[in-house]
Amino acid sequence: MRIRAVNKGIDGELFNELIDMNENTPYHRLLDIDISMLDRGMAEVTATIQEKHLNPAGNAHGGMLFSLFDTAMGMAVRTMGRYSITSLDMDMNFIAPARLGDTIKVVGRVVHLGRSTVVSEGEAYNQDGKLIAICRETFFNFGLMD
Repeated sequence: MRIRAVNKGIDGELFNELIDMNENTPYHRLLDIDISMLDRGMAEVTATIQEKHLNPAGNAHGGMLFSLFDTAMGMAVRTMGRYSITSLDMDMNFIAPARLGDTIKVVGRVVHLGRSTVVSEGEAYNQDGKLIAICRETFFNFGLMD
């Protein structure tokens, strides 16, 4: 069952465009990443850890969490009406493992919107509210979306 996204304050047309973008991005569908909330400068994405997401140790692969962060923080930037698709740098710290069956929620928010760069931060939590990882990402800012 797909999660129904909540619009907490962005333009309706932009909201629908971002939801369509998520639903029509093959990589998001491959990993089953869904947007659950969008607000100005903030986005929340979720995914349930499945067997296909596991590393050899039986935990969620770091790449899965990396993808969740990249999606949440990129969507947070896009809620500002900006097009910032090119990541310049991303730093993630693992706090606790995500395990098979866990539902991971990543909240990304814009902390700096400059002329040439945008910085976002995010946190990942499991279904019990336990912090799984934190992340910071810098994007190159291409400017306003068409």
